[in-house]
Amino acid sequence: MKKFGKIVLSAFTLMMVFTLMMSINVNATGHPDEIVEVPGDSIKTQLQSNIMTTFRFRERTQLTLYANVDLDLDINCEALRIAEKDFMIEIEGGHHLKLTMTCTREENQLGLMDGKTMRVRNRNTYRYLEGFCISIECEPKYDCQCNCECECQCLNECQCVCDCECQCQNECQCICNCGEEQCFLKARLRIRETSQNRAGQWAYYNENNEEWVTVPTVVEDGYLTAETTHFSTWTVLIPTVATNGNTSLILGSSVSIAVIGAIIGISVIYTKKRKI
Repeated sequence: MKKFGKIVLSAFTLMMVFTLMMSINVNATGHPDEIVEVPGDSIKTQLQSNIMTTFRFRERTQLTLYANVDLDLDINCEALRIAEKDFMIEIEGGHHLKLTMTCTREENQLGLMDGKTMRVRNRNTYRYLEGFCISIECEPKYDCQCNCECECQCLNECQCVCDCECQCQNECQCICNCGEEQCFLKARLRIRETSQNRAGQWAYYNENNEEWVTVPTVVEDGYLTAETTHFSTWTVLIPTVATNGNTSLILGSSVSIAVIGAIIGISVIYTKKRKI
């Protein structure tokens, strides 16, 4: 009877370990300051700096934004096709920015079709399974004034005005006091980790070379996370080795469960026979 108890305890322990290995550990990254319900597929609005805001499209797709500068937003999201996704972006800029985001399920012209296998810059093969890609464009929201190099007011085509009483007849050259290089510094992209994208890597489309480029991706607080200093079309790609491995894992897990069940069954039969 003691041996039977040990066998049952061992089998139960194995099942618990298996359950823990297969579970998805999802942690919250913080609550947004504001949640905006979007009944349609698009929204244009302004976002104040240092306020985390979640836009929930058609009660399905969530886009959370946070920036250290003010943003003018123009977001389009085909939520009915994308379904439930949880995407976050954190932006660091030099001044007021205008941000345009377009979220789609597929981009056929870029090779993003459900289940399609592609070869990226590092020559490894990946599969598109995420069902979410986002095109991001950023430009400065110019709210600056130009200053004339000459010390007078210019009445020609140049629209610069200087604080002086005289007028200059020569060509006026203007220098803007907020350069485009200060527009955008860096961003962090995050998407909720699931059993399907667990081994995924963020990737962007290089338009010059017409190819996808993967970037270093880590898991932070239950999100696949990557940093970038430029915007383009982004998505998550899954290494084909990982997708094949998931299939093997599922088969191996099924076999493991069957073996554990068989051990318990044999133990019960053996115990009953000893009692007889």
